[in-house]
Amino acid sequence: MRSELAALSEHQPQALTGETVTFTGTLASMTHEQASAQVVAHGGQAVPHMSRQVTLLVVGEEGWPLEADGRPSVKLQQAEALILEAHPLRIISESDWLQIIQLSVENPEVKRLYTPAMLSQLLKLPVHLIRSWERAGLIRAEKRVFRLPYFSYQEVTTARRLSELMQAGATQQQLARSLRLVQKYVGEPGRAFEQLEMLSDHRSLVVRDQKGYFDPQSRQRLFSFSASPKTDEEQDGATLAAEEESDAEDHRFLRFEMPPNTAVSSTDWMVEGCRRAEVADTSGAIRCFRRALRARPEDAEAHFYLADSLYRLGKQEASLERYLCAIEHDPEYLEAWTQIGCLYAELRKWSEAIEAFDAAIEIHPTFAEAHLHKAETLYQMHQPEDAIRHWQLYLQNDDRGPWVELAYQRLEQFGVPISGE
Repeated sequence: MRSELAALSEHQPQALTGETVTFTGTLASMTHEQASAQVVAHGGQAVPHMSRQVTLLVVGEEGWPLEADGRPSVKLQQAEALILEAHPLRIISESDWLQIIQLSVENPEVKRLYTPAMLSQLLKLPVHLIRSWERAGLIRAEKRVFRLPYFSYQEVTTARRLSELMQAGATQQQLARSLRLVQKYVGEPGRAFEQLEMLSDHRSLVVRDQKGYFDPQSRQRLFSFSASPKTDEEQDGATLAAEEESDAEDHRFLRFEMPPNTAVSSTDWMVEGCRRAEVADTSGAIRCFRRALRARPEDAEAHFYLADSLYRLGKQEASLERYLCAIEHDPEYLEAWTQIGCLYAELRKWSEAIEAFDAAIEIHPTFAEAHLHKAETLYQMHQPEDAIRHWQLYLQNDDRGPWVELAYQRLEQFGVPISGE
């Protein structure tokens, strides 16, 4: 990256002559170290701290310049104060800075679209959390291919950062003030304000500590369904009678109070199930998804989410059965086919796993993850010749994904030359 940036910058070496530049927030195009090198290459001086000598503060566009308490970064606050004193200082966005130096370098991880599984690997977030955020409306898919959502990197990282700040104690009011200050200099920060509102209303994420669940904004404790905590196995082993509890008990189990005699819809149960999954209340999530299916037994998505929760309890066979129910109601449910293949592979039912991956590939021939999983399954079956083709197809369809290194290692292991090397 460093040599590439240097080569691109040779044409305009003096664009920053006379400027003293510092950076705040996470840059989308490069690291702070690389950016400082660009400043020097273009005739300017790069400094790590804000001072009265600084003439240009560049605000990164991947991660906002916010502290752990939600306040603007120290650099941004100091720059604002200097500007109010009529100090000759400019605050500009990363994009504007790149235009000044006539450099167009994009971080491919920021601009591309990612499936939940890919984002889980890249951001170290549980995949069910990403799905739950989408279900609650906190993040939006840029597109869908046979129910498979594709998200922008920034959409998810924004939600994650806001969630982290709020769970650390930053208030909605403080974050809104900070975002308005950022907006003043770098424009509208995506869907940040909308996501912030969602995190603060009835869809807010909740936090669990030793005493149970609480709302990170109000700090109020949330009602627990049972007076004494039960283990996952005890919860999941509930009898049919427990499944037939009254509507009044349903209202008590839901995260928010509802008016008396109000019917609890399938959507209500799905939203509540996702919320409980977010805070690792897997048994509570399972109960919610089952109640959603009582209202809409044909809901393929509810079967999928229930399968996902059962898998997290280690119930592979029960999970597999629910994934199969999902494809019965929607034969083109791409993620369900992929999960079925992965589960069959875990159970060492190799032929069934291959059939499931083939079904996913038939539905979406360029679905990189299905090719990767099929290749890995064939590898475990000691069929490297067939696996090689699917590792190659994975790389053709996703040459920057989270499993690229694994695919390269496998091909190298079998002496397959890598194109471009």
